Amino acid sequence: MTKDLLITIATHTADVLSSFFALVCYIFAILGEPVNLKKIGRFFLLAMLPSGICGYFFMNEFGLGMMQGYALTSIVTWLCSASAVSVIWKKDVWRSSSITCIAAILQVSSGTVTFTTIQELIWQKTKSATWILPGYLAVYFFIVAAVCWFLYKMNFYRLIRYVLEDERRKRQNAAMAFVLELMTEIFFSLIILYNQMQIIAYTAGMIVLAVLLIGILLHVSDKQESMRKIQYQESMLLQQQLYMEHLEQMQKEMRAFRHDYKNILSGMYLYAKEGEPEKIQRVLEKLEIDFDHKIGEKIQAAAQIGNIRLPEMKSLVLSKLTKMARNGTACRLEVLYPVEGISMDIWEFNQCLGILLDNAIEAAAHQPQPYVELQLMCHGGYLTVRVANPWEQEVDLSGIWKQGYSTKGENRGFGLANYKRILDQYPKAVSATSWENQIFVQELVVPASP
Repeated sequence: MTKDLLITIATHTADVLSSFFALVCYIFAILGEPVNLKKIGRFFLLAMLPSGICGYFFMNEFGLGMMQGYALTSIVTWLCSASAVSVIWKKDVWRSSSITCIAAILQVSSGTVTFTTIQELIWQKTKSATWILPGYLAVYFFIVAAVCWFLYKMNFYRLIRYVLEDERRKRQNAAMAFVLELMTEIFFSLIILYNQMQIIAYTAGMIVLAVLLIGILLHVSDKQESMRKIQYQESMLLQQQLYMEHLEQMQKEMRAFRHDYKNILSGMYLYAKEGEPEKIQRVLEKLEIDFDHKIGEKIQAAAQIGNIRLPEMKSLVLSKLTKMARNGTACRLEVLYPVEGISMDIWEFNQCLGILLDNAIEAAAHQPQPYVELQLMCHGGYLTVRVANPWEQEVDLSGIWKQGYSTKGENRGFGLANYKRILDQYPKAVSATSWENQIFVQELVVPASP
């Protein structure tokens, strides 16, 4: 092995290691996570190793030009990195692509600024290659550390999260992030084509481009956050409307019961006058049953709903109660302790709870005595959710999680697959499913917020 070959391999290895270390650091900053050495090791194994090997052969062994080799290496790097993000952080393909592209914009920009700085300060001044690699790595790591520190300080992960979390626009957001990253790569390739270009102007242009691209992402995220705030306000209005409907229904039931109550008292007076205590006892028992059925259950439900202190969750539960009341499905609601906070994103939690309730309501509607049990218990630092409904047919507990599986026909069965995908992002969330005595039960346990 010649000296030149050793230098080529060493230089390529150092470049790949530094680039992927910067990329994974930016991924942690985008996700708002502290740097984890175990995840870095897995990322190097899944992303850096295959793309580094492919990049070496593309750039040095296959006789490709500089631009062709760089383009192929970039494609392989993107594919390997997005796949690694999906595996390590348990993100779907679209979110993994968005995260990788945003991190790549920052990484390519940092690398460009570092390269042009070293070329201007060391190579152009000394014409010595001795300090090129050490100088490049020192400046590169300093810039990466400074940018990551700035991203953490500005809570970048909170600002950008709506680009990553929006379920309905995740494909469009991934495509937008990919186009922006492609623009960064194209601008970076200019330094390969035009070695004699003005270094200072090029560096300034790269910085401005990176800032503009990140600004576009932040603008889109802010716009989507505003849309969520509008949805929140709409949910609050819906909650107030449902509350009013609930109170109006209770008022009608009270008026009807008051009218019946007077008639019942008149009948009891005659029974007492005639000395028939057995009939009085039967009337009182019927009166108690009617009260519990018509008014007592509604009063109890109102008290239980009052224990849900999260407006978004309360709005969802009220809407599902209204849906059940309209299609004749009884609801057994139990919220014994106040629910004041959860560690999950409230919108993703609502999506999970909505999936469980919708499935239970739809399944119960096909049973002779339709009902849905909903229990929310916040105790010991955890929120336990239990949703149960009658179901006579045997359930394939392993198959229900597969996308497209359904007992209700074709083009169904996506709910629980999405439910599982969301929970995969929360390692501390625990889900359990059971079917016994013709009752199907779904349980979800998530840490309550401190």
